[in-house]
Amino acid sequence: MNKFSLSGISIRRHVGTIALTLTAIVLGLFLLINIQVDLLPSITYPRINLRLDAPGVSPEIAVEEITKPLEDALRTTEGVVQVYSQTREGSVSLDLYFEAGEDVDQALNDATASFNRAQGRLPSVVENARLFKADPSNLPVYEFALRSPSLNDAKLRIFAQEELSRELGVVSGVASADVSGGVDEEIQVRIDPMRLQALGLGLNTVLSELRERNIDIAGGRLSGGTEELLTRTTGKLESATELENLSFTINSGDNLAPQRVYLRDFAEIIDGRQEQRIFVSLNGESAVKVSIQKQPEANSIEIVKNIEKRIKELKQSGLIPADLELMVTLNEAIFIQNSVNNVVIAGATGTVLAALAVLLFLGSLRQTFIIVLAIPLATLSAIVLMKLCGLSLNIFSLGGLALGVGIVVDNAIVMLETIAENIITLPKRKNLKVITKSQIIDETEASSRTIESALFASTSTNLVSVLPFLLIGGFFSLLFNELILTISFAVASSLLIALTVVPMLASRLLGIRYRSNLNRWWFFRTFNQQFESATHVYQKTLKTILKYRLLVITLAFLILGGGSLVLGADLTQEILPRINTGQTNLSAQFPPSTNLAQNVKVMNIIDQILLKQPETKSVFSTAGGALFGSNINVNVLRGSSAIELKQGTDVDNYITKVSKKLNQLNLVDTRLRLSPGEVRGIILSNSPIRADLDVGLQGNNDEDLEKAGKQVLQALDENVTLASFRPDADPPQTEVLIKPNWERLAEYQ
Repeated sequence: MNKFSLSGISIRRHVGTIALTLTAIVLGLFLLINIQVDLLPSITYPRINLRLDAPGVSPEIAVEEITKPLEDALRTTEGVVQVYSQTREGSVSLDLYFEAGEDVDQALNDATASFNRAQGRLPSVVENARLFKADPSNLPVYEFALRSPSLNDAKLRIFAQEELSRELGVVSGVASADVSGGVDEEIQVRIDPMRLQALGLGLNTVLSELRERNIDIAGGRLSGGTEELLTRTTGKLESATELENLSFTINSGDNLAPQRVYLRDFAEIIDGRQEQRIFVSLNGESAVKVSIQKQPEANSIEIVKNIEKRIKELKQSGLIPADLELMVTLNEAIFIQNSVNNVVIAGATGTVLAALAVLLFLGSLRQTFIIVLAIPLATLSAIVLMKLCGLSLNIFSLGGLALGVGIVVDNAIVMLETIAENIITLPKRKNLKVITKSQIIDETEASSRTIESALFASTSTNLVSVLPFLLIGGFFSLLFNELILTISFAVASSLLIALTVVPMLASRLLGIRYRSNLNRWWFFRTFNQQFESATHVYQKTLKTILKYRLLVITLAFLILGGGSLVLGADLTQEILPRINTGQTNLSAQFPPSTNLAQNVKVMNIIDQILLKQPETKSVFSTAGGALFGSNINVNVLRGSSAIELKQGTDVDNYITKVSKKLNQLNLVDTRLRLSPGEVRGIILSNSPIRADLDVGLQGNNDEDLEKAGKQVLQALDENVTLASFRPDADPPQTEVLIKPNWERLAEYQ
């Protein structure tokens, strides 16, 4: 027995093994409390996104003056393989795609430099330019909608922005609390052009005065006496009254003194609200949305718990009015907690089944205890390795841990049964009447040595089958690296526990003189008798089968192999199964003649249809554009709804039923599409595709492309009735072209 044996060392150095085991338990529990918990692994997709606003600029002009210059500039970014752009009224978006494995941080720096060089050639109306990586960790982890019968849209937004957002922004782990929807307050100056002309004032003069007067200017230091003072000229307008009293000087004639007039003399000052171009509603009533983003290393579950706790405290303190309704529209913690619960259930189920198997077949409480202890110990060991490698608990890594539970049960039972069987047969093999503790230890070591190499080889096979997936690269590695690593850690931990802790505990616990005599109980005796009878039947069947082994092999090949080929062709092929989020999304696309009032009216009708369905829990709708976190995309031809369903609802049946009711509206050239809710942040391809199937048309003539797109869409609608389709681009809106007469215009200057 001089050959190196890990199980032999663990048995002979049992005190050290126990100390290391306790260390692993304490360290595992500590890291389990502090490990990062997220919905998805730490993923940075190989793409850079650029978003900018161009208020009032039509798509045709924006393409020539903004989109194309930016495409030319960003195409020089090192490593870029594709540039995809979308131009809509008032907004431009560009996506830069790189090969998987590229340094995205360096790509972002290069893209930023390219954008800065091109920025000077862009029109002055371009604003709010945002260049960022496609990182799921930047997505909101918690969103909720607010509505109140006592607060109008403006006051509700003020409350959410100045009170609630401030209170939630200081919660531990929260990066930002962004408010969208509602409407901002605004002071409007409506100038009477006839009165302005009568007074002899020019419009440019008024606009310049408004800009120059509404500022604060630092004046430097004022020295004198015993101290130095800082000076500041205050000109910032604080109220509508100050704006009304803004004065202008006009010349009354050659011999008359200049006359002073006020803004109120030729303009109407309205302390009101901005023109609302996007409408947000919760269950058919006006609402405001609050989106919570977490800090990169924060625990998503803890953040959501802290937010909900803080909201409860604010309600109790009276800061949140009693009539204000708060409805959660996104909660990532639910998916994460469900995944954690599934792993706990899998671990508990594996533990119980393993314990029952050991009790039934071996009739030993001590052996049952060893198996029950091995499962959480292997899981904690895997978590230690995950933390050391910078992994987090997410829906992928938790799946790896759940798989590891089954592997540790297999390894532990194989090792334990081998040891127990040899100890039971030891008296017969060596003609012993009494077995001493030292003999049990020696037999345990000898038994573990015989199975050690086989156990190592079989478990290594599991590792060899998954580790090569780490070398595949591409998008597969981005999504599944943590799953593969976690499976590897779980398999390695199960092997380590089976080769060290299990034989060490068996060598000491099986040497205890006390016997529970469970195998003498009626239930266990009956079970063992039936099992032995089944074993004899199996042996006889096996002897018969071996006589016709060629026939059996042929039949097995034909039945199993042929059946696999036939049935396998009907199996659904997908990278990831669809995750039931308990939500359904509706997107609406309106014809170019639609105005905002018609958009809002149709979305209200849709809301009523959705709310009448018994499966509907809540409906959060947006008319006139889309909201995503703090980003607002105004588009009069778009609308959307996020429908939360009651627990247990069949999503596919709900979509089919509601789609039929929506089709009865007979909306001309309006496309309504219902789709199951998806986990945000999962991207399965390095392309602009965002649906199950995208058909892209490319060319140089816009009219030909538009015509071809309509033909393709019509053909799909007529021939593929089991799916719904919609164009990604909006149809061009109706424009009024103004061609000034420059000679006549010069007469008025």
